[in-house]
Amino acid sequence: MSKPRAGRPHEPDGLGGRPPIEQVDIGQHTYVVAPVTPLDVTGVRTVAIGTIAWAIAFLALLPFYGTLEDHDRLWWLWTCLAGVGLGVLGLEYCRRRRDRLAREPDQEVESSPLGAAGH
Repeated sequence: MSKPRAGRPHEPDGLGGRPPIEQVDIGQHTYVVAPVTPLDVTGVRTVAIGTIAWAIAFLALLPFYGTLEDHDRLWWLWTCLAGVGLGVLGLEYCRRRRDRLAREPDQEVESSPLGAAGH
């Protein structure tokens, strides 16, 4: 593990404006973790973009229905449709979670001690 960088005169904390670094011991491993706020806590935007991407793929493949059927690739079309359906369900789930977190701002967001790396 590297040694902490010495602070410069304009960096009183010695970290250059970075968040403090913590160590988390899990099993026989020690992980260095900086508590960074996630960009999209609710996931609404991420799920919406994914759902739109599946819908665009479905619409793009729709004119090729006959060709897909001739080459036994019709499942591509139905996979896109399943992606849209599951995306709509996921979007509703994320919206409800976002609204619950907005109503109860003191409640912590579920995450592992390692953040996204621990999932």
